[in-house]
Amino acid sequence: MATQLKDEVSIEQILNEMSVEEKARMITGGSPFHSEKMEKYGIPAMYMLDSCNGLNAREYVAEKAYFKTAEAAEQAGEPLDREQNGFMGGLLLAFATLQKEMAAKKASGAPEEPLKFGNYPPGISYGSTWNPEVVKKCSMAMAKEMGSYGIDMVLGPNINIHRDPLCGRMAESISEDPYLVSKIAVAQVDGIQEEGLIACAKHFAANNQEKDRLGVEEHVPERALREIYLPAFKACVDAGVGSLMSAYNKLNGKPSAMNDDLLTNILRDEWGFEGFVVSDWGASYDQVMAAAAGTDLTMPGPRSTKCIEAAVEDGRLPVEKLDNCVRNFLRILVKSTAMTGNHPKLNMDETIQAAEEAAREAMILLKNDGVLPIPVDMDVVFYGKRSKAFVFCPEGSSKVMTSLSTNPYDRAVELLGSEHVSFEEVKADTKYWIVVVGANGHEGSDRDTLSMDEDEQLAMEKAIREAKAANGKVIVIINATGPIDLTCYEKDVDAILCPFFAGMQGGKAAADALFGLYNPSGKLPLTWPRRYCDAPAYKNYPGENKEVWYGEGMYVGYRWYDARQIPVAYPFGYGLSYTTFEISGLEVPESVNVDKEDFTVGVKVKNTGKVAGSEVVQLYVHDRVSKIDKPYKQLKGFQKVYLQPGEEKDVTFVLQKDSFAGYSLELKQWITEPGEFDLLVGTSSEDLPLTACVKVRCKNPYGYSDLTAIGAIAKDPRALNAVNQIIGGDLADIAHVAIEFGPDTPFGNVWNGNAMQKFFTDNGITKEQSDEMRAQLQEEFDKIEI
Repeated sequence: MATQLKDEVSIEQILNEMSVEEKARMITGGSPFHSEKMEKYGIPAMYMLDSCNGLNAREYVAEKAYFKTAEAAEQAGEPLDREQNGFMGGLLLAFATLQKEMAAKKASGAPEEPLKFGNYPPGISYGSTWNPEVVKKCSMAMAKEMGSYGIDMVLGPNINIHRDPLCGRMAESISEDPYLVSKIAVAQVDGIQEEGLIACAKHFAANNQEKDRLGVEEHVPERALREIYLPAFKACVDAGVGSLMSAYNKLNGKPSAMNDDLLTNILRDEWGFEGFVVSDWGASYDQVMAAAAGTDLTMPGPRSTKCIEAAVEDGRLPVEKLDNCVRNFLRILVKSTAMTGNHPKLNMDETIQAAEEAAREAMILLKNDGVLPIPVDMDVVFYGKRSKAFVFCPEGSSKVMTSLSTNPYDRAVELLGSEHVSFEEVKADTKYWIVVVGANGHEGSDRDTLSMDEDEQLAMEKAIREAKAANGKVIVIINATGPIDLTCYEKDVDAILCPFFAGMQGGKAAADALFGLYNPSGKLPLTWPRRYCDAPAYKNYPGENKEVWYGEGMYVGYRWYDARQIPVAYPFGYGLSYTTFEISGLEVPESVNVDKEDFTVGVKVKNTGKVAGSEVVQLYVHDRVSKIDKPYKQLKGFQKVYLQPGEEKDVTFVLQKDSFAGYSLELKQWITEPGEFDLLVGTSSEDLPLTACVKVRCKNPYGYSDLTAIGAIAKDPRALNAVNQIIGGDLADIAHVAIEFGPDTPFGNVWNGNAMQKFFTDNGITKEQSDEMRAQLQEEFDKIEI
């Protein structure tokens, strides 16, 4: 009898027993959303399903339809042939079957059954909360629901950076800032995995546009990659995420699913990732190259594995690589609910409550000329189709079909009574015109402009005209995938509330904020430009001829607007409140050795208004002098604090050496330079009233070493004297040619060069002795402060 899967020890035994064909099938999908099942070894199929904000009902039902088709084919003696399915064939068959079933049901006149799946705020709303605790709680509720339907792995979170405001999937992802993305993404991962499901952080890496997404060639500078696009993935790896999903796009010459630099050199060797990599659906354009590069599981299936078997046989794919793929996958599978069967149980009341709490925390008040909150005894009129058909989540793989969605109009009727609420019909006593506008973006398609939908522009203009004529007030609710152009209207409206897409409770949460049932406290997770032409990637997005250059480099979001000194409509981290806050008492140590210890920064925040509310205290770091180019400031800490009127609390931030680091292309590593850093504290990237300086002490990464230019050593008497004392000679004489004609030559090249080697030979110094001298010299170099 074959060994049965039960623990990591059994994995190695199974690998020794498996044939190459079985191993190849193990790393190839068994169905559109299941991995391969192997009863022989007690290996169950793992059920993987989108999305980032709830169970994707369409995929769920399609998978069931696929298995019906497969079972029927089996009974008919014509089982589905994985050789014929080919590239995404099983997925296409699943959706084709689903469409047939839906069409037949519709033709029969059968009533549609309500879909009571929960829908949770997508990434942009989670980013707008600036509250990892609430995000974790909501992610736990989502995982509990998905697990109750037998799902073992959530294909999320989506943690790609907001590079450009026109990106179709902007609503799915969290923020433009890698620090904020990291904190929110880890909260999502923790929430999902605490319920026993596996989280799958996606899309690795730099999947920041939908235009030409299947294989677009992205040229991303290494510093941008390291400082902007990779940190959130690294944070998820450090948090123990079970899986990463490789992306469709090419990254610096290689498709992501076949990119060994990304999947092996960085992910495995540098970061020590112990989970498994799954391809985006259809992204393993070459199954053999994908496995060789580090994609452990190619999805979807079923798909032929003969190419893998042939590659092992002729040596193009070492069997050790194939074994690694199987091992990485089984190591996670054995801990999953697919193996244990311990799926959580759904509590719909808990689900709705968690979704509503997150939607409230994400609600952003962009403008308020004293009109909000609206008294509940006033007549209001709503304009715009979204008033009644509030968009609660993006289309595509994050789409969740549900009958539990809410909208502002219906909620207003609940609160005020139908006699006080109308739709596009003004009453004699109407005082408030509420216009709900937006723009949709979704997987597979980027937006063309920042404009809102044309019919909503007309609704906005009509509401403004009517309100002016009646001396009324105009309030705008923005129900959009990202920023929209408000330049023509902003001056004519009295208040702007922005929930973006906020899940099934977003419509209710928006109305409740209007009428003061709670105090909105969300903050923008992105910079809202005045004009699209001001955006960092403008003219570098989305590229042409399936090729895009990240010309803005690491200057994404507020980093760009700071560097160019470009005014924005609303800055990163911005959001108003129905109360006021005061931040004071910034406490920062004068000097700290970050090689030896972390340190704390303290500040006080007080609610100086008349109602309870939350404020997000934000800390940014500014490096006064740096050898490497750095943005003017970077977010390195935030805390959301809830305060009653008159209440004051202490807020503490812990900063580490990494808080002051940047990536050095010269040294090929993250470095922190000693020097003076300003710590800027406030409530948005442009409202930072408190500043203090700290002197950071640490080993200088640019201290004298093999990489130091010979000219720099020759100019410093301390360094030159250290060399001369140890070698017993005169470096200025020995290396005079390099010093005079090649002062940029690295010292290591000079030490190993002909002139120095001749000096050693002439003086009877052996290779072992010269190596010992170099080690002693480095000790002396390390004592020199630069």
